[in-house]
This record gives sequence, structure tokens and C-alpha cells, in this order.
Amino acid sequence: MIRPMHAVKEEIRILGLDTCNPGLTVGVVARGGLYLDGVISFPPNPKNTMRECARRIVDSAYFPELRAIMLHDPDVERDSRSLERITSLPTIAISKDEPGHGRGYKVFNGNPDGLRVKTRLELTILKKILTASWTFGRLPEPLRLAHLVASLDFPEVPG
Repeated sequence: MIRPMHAVKEEIRILGLDTCNPGLTVGVVARGGLYLDGVISFPPNPKNTMRECARRIVDSAYFPELRAIMLHDPDVERDSRSLERITSLPTIAISKDEPGHGRGYKVFNGNPDGLRVKTRLELTILKKILTASWTFGRLPEPLRLAHLVASLDFPEVPG
């Protein structure tokens, strides 16, 4: 069962998950659009399913404070429902462009060039979350930061 969400505070803690880098999924915990609280990296693993990601999220020190998860998965390869089911956190799948297999994505705020969102949250709660977490740019801050970290070119560490 998903944790109920009635009020959205300005510093709501949101985990932004970015899967743009095929070898690395990165999660960034942000308080609204104001502060970066931490980073969770998911090691490159071809079997790195959303179930495994969800278990790592639940086991993280950030989990008790998290109120929502934002997922940026341009190839729509991850199952946001299993993430939601295991963590009991509402999941907001977000795409900047029209996802190829993106059934269920809707244009947010009626702007055809805008964000595409897929969630089971009520529209009023979704608007409050996006307003609290959006500073500037095309993505809300948790996803923008996760995307920046995922796109960094980290040198390989010798075994």
C-alpha cells in the first residue's frame, strides 16, 4: 500500500532516479528544489532490476524521510509500479520527450512541449510536488541533479 500524502511541504524529500546512463542508475535525494541531501548509486549490473533498486532504496539511510520517487527513464525500460509497490512511496515517472513505449504518460499543464508525467497521484498533489521541487530547467531538481551525476564520466576503479 502506498503511503498516503495529504500535505506537501516546501522541503519535501524526493528521490530522483535517472537511468539515462546504460551502465549506471543514479539516485539523488533532494529537499524540494533547495538542498541536495545525498546520492545513491546502483552498481552497473545487467540484472539491476527495479526490484533490486527498490530494495536498496528501502535499505538506505534516506528512506524514512522520503515522501516520493521521481523516475527519469527515457527508454521506459523500468517498471515504476514495482518500485512503488516495494517502497510504498508514490512514484512519478517523468519524460522530457514523448516516450517511445510510454503508455499512460500525459502532458503536464497542457503544454505540448512540456513535461510528460505518469503517476497514480492526484493532480493537486502532483502539482504541489512539482512546484516544490522545480527550480529551473526542463526537469524537477531531484531528476536534474540525478541526470547531471549520471552523465559524469567516472574513471574505472581497479578491482
